[in-house]
Amino acid sequence: MPELPEVETIKNNLLHILKNKVIDDVIIKRPSTILGDNDEFSNAIKNKQILDITRIGKFLIFHLSNNVCFLSHLRMEGKYYQLLKDEPDSKYARVVFYLNDKTKLCYDDSRCFGIMKLSNENNLLKEKEIAKLGPEPFNIDNPNYLLKKAKNKSIPIKTFLLDQSVMSGLGNIYVDETLFASKINPLTKSSSITLKEFEQIIKHSKQILTRAIQSGGSTIKSYHPGKGIDGNFQIQLQVYGKKGQDCPICHHPFRKIKVNGRGTTYCPICQPLKKSFFNIAIYGPSGSGKSEVINIFNQHGYQNIKCDDIVNNLYKEKEIVDAISQMFNITFPNGVVDHNILRSYLANNLNKKPQLEKYIHPLVKNKINAFLSSCTSDLRIVEIPLLYEAKMENDFDIIIAVESKNKDAQLCNRNKIAYKDLKVINATSHYEKNKKDADFIIFNDSTLESLKNNVEEIINKLITRLN
Repeated sequence: MPELPEVETIKNNLLHILKNKVIDDVIIKRPSTILGDNDEFSNAIKNKQILDITRIGKFLIFHLSNNVCFLSHLRMEGKYYQLLKDEPDSKYARVVFYLNDKTKLCYDDSRCFGIMKLSNENNLLKEKEIAKLGPEPFNIDNPNYLLKKAKNKSIPIKTFLLDQSVMSGLGNIYVDETLFASKINPLTKSSSITLKEFEQIIKHSKQILTRAIQSGGSTIKSYHPGKGIDGNFQIQLQVYGKKGQDCPICHHPFRKIKVNGRGTTYCPICQPLKKSFFNIAIYGPSGSGKSEVINIFNQHGYQNIKCDDIVNNLYKEKEIVDAISQMFNITFPNGVVDHNILRSYLANNLNKKPQLEKYIHPLVKNKINAFLSSCTSDLRIVEIPLLYEAKMENDFDIIIAVESKNKDAQLCNRNKIAYKDLKVINATSHYEKNKKDADFIIFNDSTLESLKNNVEEIINKLITRLN
């Protein structure tokens, strides 16, 4: 979605080509683009001169003669193209303005989310779309304004800053950039942001938006402001869209998560999360030493649960035993799911593994959520080897990856009979693909004492983040 810098760029370009021209005619090709009566809109702006184009938040305001104006919001993919009158309309033209210089202006919108609304100079600021907008960062000098707005709000700071009624103009790109520059984790509870941190948010949002406007905004994926117009600020972006790339400050890979459905990229080291407690996932390949890490947390009194224990208990429930038996046409003696039998079957039928995961992962997830909701310790630990396969990576505040060069040897020592099957199944793990997303990586290739020191160092770091 075009944000403040992109809309400002479009405004400046449109003003350059449209100022003082007269709208001879209007063809509305998609009636729902216009909020209100289509005929009233057309009749009101015909034969009117375009005196000025301004911007409020992400709204373009076309100021016409005779006190008439209309507002335009581009939403996801809205664009304006200037064409010769005899040229074909743009591919997704929704409204076409014919001008008095043998040109036309096509409002093009492939997604059809953009809107226009007729108004007049006296009522413009009273229009509900405009009246509900908060001030732009450029117009906020006192951080107390944001501090008061955030009071008692438990929503993440990213969601708070995206609320256009709080502060207008910032969207997904520039919120990520602002929070990175301010060293604030996007998941931080809004009410816990300090006055000094809001000072940094205002300061950096002004700086970033100013540089973006000077660069003509950002051209991201399918969005270009208009015909032949490309912004250049994307080459200056520090964090947005850079999942897996190294942070230029600490060189830890950037991590991407979802915050209220919005893709969000941040550095887990430069933007450490501060909470009153942390839900921590420990994951890695079989044989890497996750249980040893869990035991160290346990020695420090932190509540923990292991997915292997959850699964073992689930595999004793008759309903689940029957379901898995029918799913794979396997008979389990003793009335429980036999790990060796199931493991051998999956190793020889890897294409069936996703079917089992689809069934068992939601059950495991319910048990994990019940455990986390009942916890009282500051650090709540879950050993979850298949974190990404279960799609639970966004359910945890902190992710700790554990790996070991000796995992095959440890697997063999643990269960020589099952070793070959475990090695085959291990090869399907998503660990290597996703380990860059971890907040911490523990390399378990030395002594138990060294492992203990590594874990305790992480514990101390996390304790300092608790508020």
